Amino acid sequence: MEEKTSMRLSTAMLAIAMMCLGPVAAKEKPAPVYELQATGTIEIGPDGQVAEYHLDKGQPAVIENALGRSIAQWRFEPIVVDGKPVIAKTRMRLSLEALPTPDEDYQLRLAGVWFGEPGRDVHHMAPPRYPEGLARAGIGAKAVLVLRLDADGSVQQVHAEQVSLDQDIRSSSQAERWRDLFARASVSAARQWKFDISERLAGEPIGTSIKVPVEFFLDDPVARGKDPGANQWRSYIPGPLVRAPWLKDTAVAPQDTDQLKDGDVRSLASQFKLKDDVVGSML
Repeated sequence: MEEKTSMRLSTAMLAIAMMCLGPVAAKEKPAPVYELQATGTIEIGPDGQVAEYHLDKGQPAVIENALGRSIAQWRFEPIVVDGKPVIAKTRMRLSLEALPTPDEDYQLRLAGVWFGEPGRDVHHMAPPRYPEGLARAGIGAKAVLVLRLDADGSVQQVHAEQVSLDQDIRSSSQAERWRDLFARASVSAARQWKFDISERLAGEPIGTSIKVPVEFFLDDPVARGKDPGANQWRSYIPGPLVRAPWLKDTAVAPQDTDQLKDGDVRSLASQFKLKDDVVGSML
């Protein structure tokens, strides 16, 4: 019998599928929504159809199979180089939600999809130096950088799009000075970074623009009597948003920027464009 494109997860199947998420809270009313992310690579032909895809290891088989059925049906705008459609390959990141159904099962929903994310070259990713005066004062921040990369993955331009402090500073001039110090430290470090380009057109890597968050925080959980391995909530007072001058628009919505964590990367210039909006579709 032909499989349906819509798939429901039984409670038992969901338990297996959510193992990679770690411990979750006990079931409440209403039922919780579970989230996870999947990564992999995708290749399309000159006609824009999916020629090949690969999902990274770590996904339960039930989720991998559901994703595979969906990805195989995607259609892209053909990518053209020198007037000719070409074969193209890139990295992809997918955000998934498991939504509760009235009969207490769960159904998978594609909540987001991004293409063109480069990898971090761990040998060329020295973190920024914490501004000394602000470290002593215990001031933390989150700087969101926009980087322009060449085909080699080297940084050509850096722009601090937004710097947000973890404290509400009454003096606007002082807050501005502190944001500037964090921005300068972030930009200085980022100029030396290098990335592994993932997007290739006709076999050749292409330059891109990316968005990268950098977090500055001083945290000693042992001294505070907390579990050193526990995740800590951090909140920031949003600073002014200044778009990178070389970008006409951005493929990453403001809410996506808010969700970016230290170590994340988002591409702003992927050549991969879906013909249909798959975000929100059920798997």
